[in-house]
Amino acid sequence: MTTKTEQLKQQLGIDVPVICGPMYPGSNPELVAAVSDAGGMGVVQPISLTHIYQHDFREGLRLIKSLTDKPFGVNFTLMDGVKVYEERNRQWMNIAIEEGVKFFLTSLGNPGPVVKAAREHGIVVYHDVTTPAFARKAVDAGVDGLNCVNNRAGGQTGQLSPEQMLDELASFDVPLVCAGGVGDENDFRRMLDAGYAGAQLGTRFLATQECQVPDDYKQAIVDHGEDDIVWTNKLAGTFSSVIRTPDIEKLGLRAGPITSRLLKNRKTKKLTRMLLLLRSTQRYKKVALNPGYAQFWQAGKGIGNIDAVESAGDVVRRFAGAL
Repeated sequence: MTTKTEQLKQQLGIDVPVICGPMYPGSNPELVAAVSDAGGMGVVQPISLTHIYQHDFREGLRLIKSLTDKPFGVNFTLMDGVKVYEERNRQWMNIAIEEGVKFFLTSLGNPGPVVKAAREHGIVVYHDVTTPAFARKAVDAGVDGLNCVNNRAGGQTGQLSPEQMLDELASFDVPLVCAGGVGDENDFRRMLDAGYAGAQLGTRFLATQECQVPDDYKQAIVDHGEDDIVWTNKLAGTFSSVIRTPDIEKLGLRAGPITSRLLKNRKTKKLTRMLLLLRSTQRYKKVALNPGYAQFWQAGKGIGNIDAVESAGDVVRRFAGAL
């Protein structure tokens, strides 16, 4: 293991440099707790916690704390300039601080204000990045590490390969986490050997006993391979990585001409993305709560090395054996 791996483990207070990425749907309290309890880092996705699984945010955090005494994190999606998002994030952040959370993972936006608040309470902040330019802004804002979202990730994906990202971000003196394409312990070992400090897993943890997505979603992850993963920008305005299914084929993979123009226009891009995101949020809620409703299943290219639904603890412990 590199010194950056040890740095990551010390920063996060974990034994295994594995992060269970925040997922909508998928980040139910039981899954978050199981990953942390096994020595990794479970991360709360607040909208999953409150909107899908119907927990009051504070009570959801307390439920996780009742299931494990190990550290876990909270994800904040930053929508700069959108007041309703900013106010909700402030409320959630204050509650997370009061409940003793010591790891924040930020996505989109400027992490600077979150870093400033976190510093006052001894909280570590990592930020999702997809390009060197975003990485530079995040490091300049003071983040402690970078979650490097590559083109093998599930859900909203990056454009660069894991190797390209590592090559272009290696000069930053913070731990780099490989986010995307890690399906088993062999993938994990390769990314560590390449120079990453750790890995964030999403798809692998969806196909676990503790995750509360429907069984048909879990079985689809087991049954499908890397060649079944496609990109669509019709769900969130940016490219999302999903399993090719009849429902995805019917929906189509590319936004229509009007939506595409709105997404390219600087004045309308943010509002258009927000409206698409709201619509997809409702769609994914129905998928999560109604087995058989529709086959809109986010997944990354690590899917090819996932061949069984297991306990989250067993996944983490198997990855620990690859260290």
